[in-house]
Amino acid sequence: MLRPSGEGHPPKYRCACLQWDLDAGEATISTTEHTRIGWLDSLRGAAILLVVVLHAGEALRVAVGPTPGLDQFNLFLEPFRMPVLMFLSGILLPRSVAKSGREYFAGKASMVAWPYLLWSVIILAASGDLGPARLAEILYLSPTYLWYLWFILVFYALAYPLRRVPPLVIAGSGLALSFVLPDDGRPGTLAFLAAFFFFGAWCARHARLVERAIGRPWVLALAAASAVTVGVLNVAGRDVLYRGEFVWGVVGALGVVCWIFPRLGVNRATAALEFVGRYSIVFYVVHLGPVMVTLALAEAAGVAGTWLLPLLLAVGVGVPLGLAWVYSTRAHASVDLLFELPALKRRPVVSGPRDRRSKARRGLRSG
Repeated sequence: MLRPSGEGHPPKYRCACLQWDLDAGEATISTTEHTRIGWLDSLRGAAILLVVVLHAGEALRVAVGPTPGLDQFNLFLEPFRMPVLMFLSGILLPRSVAKSGREYFAGKASMVAWPYLLWSVIILAASGDLGPARLAEILYLSPTYLWYLWFILVFYALAYPLRRVPPLVIAGSGLALSFVLPDDGRPGTLAFLAAFFFFGAWCARHARLVERAIGRPWVLALAAASAVTVGVLNVAGRDVLYRGEFVWGVVGALGVVCWIFPRLGVNRATAALEFVGRYSIVFYVVHLGPVMVTLALAEAAGVAGTWLLPLLLAVGVGVPLGLAWVYSTRAHASVDLLFELPALKRRPVVSGPRDRRSKARRGLRSG
C-alpha cells in the first residue's frame, strides 16, 4: 500500500529568496520580483524524482514482493523527501506574502488548489472510488497521494494572516505540537511538516546566517552524520518518520543538500533537474498513473517481475516529462488547464517595441 509518505513583514512588492553567492563566499538576499534560483529548482527536481522512485518501488513491491536494495534506498531517504519539499516551498513564502491578499490567494487557488482538486477527482475516478463521501474527503482529508498539496494549501492559508509573526515562532510551535499529537495521525504529520515550511521562510530571510553556519566544516560534518544516523535508523525499523525527536537528522539533511546543490554549477544534469523542479506540479500529480497502468498490463500478461523497475521509472518520469514540456510552451490551453486555472491569474503582458512606440504616439497626441 502506498503510504502518504524575518521577522516582520517584508516591504510590499519585494521578495526574499535564498541565493548563495559562491564567488563572494556568502549568501545574498535577492529583492527581484521574478528571480528564480536555479539550484532551488534543481533540488526540488531531485526530491520529486525521488518521490517517483518511491512510488514505483512500492507499487512493484505490492505486486511482486520485496526488491532488495531499492526498498532500503527508499527507506533511507523516507524521513527527508517531504520535509525538503516543504522547506523549499517555505523559502518562497516571503515573496508570496509580499503580494496583496487578492493576488496571493488567487495565485494559490490557481496553481495549487485547482490542480489538487482536479487531479484528486481524476485519481478517484480512475480507481473507481468516486463516491460522494470520497469527494467530500478531498476537502478535509485528502484521500489520494496528493496529500502534500493539501498540506501546502493549509500552510498557505495560515501564512498570510500570520505574515507579521516571525516564521521561526510558527515553525517552533509546529514542532512543539508534533510532540504532543499522535505520532501516526494526520495532525501530527501536518504539524511536523509545518515546522519545515516556516523554517524555510525564516532561512530565506536569514540567508547569510544559514550560509555561514553550513559553511563551517564541523557543522557540515555534524549535519551529515545526523542525517545518516536518522536514515539508518529508519532502515533498521525504528519509527523516525515525521517524529519531532528526530528533527535533528532532518535539519542535518537540509544543511547538507543546501551546501551541495549551489556548488553543482550549471550543466546538463542540473539543467534537467531544474526543469523538473520548475514543473514539479506536473511530475507530482501525473507520475503514479503511468506506473500503475504499466504494472497492471504486465500482471495481466503474466510477466510482472522486479525486472520491470526500469520500465516503471521510465514511464513514471517520461509521461510527466512530455506533459511538462507541452505545458512549458503555453501553446495548448487544454494542457495548461490540467495544472493551473488561468482565469484566476493575471499574466503580465510584455509589450514589443512597436507596441511601445504606438503607446508613446498616443500619449503625445493626448498631451
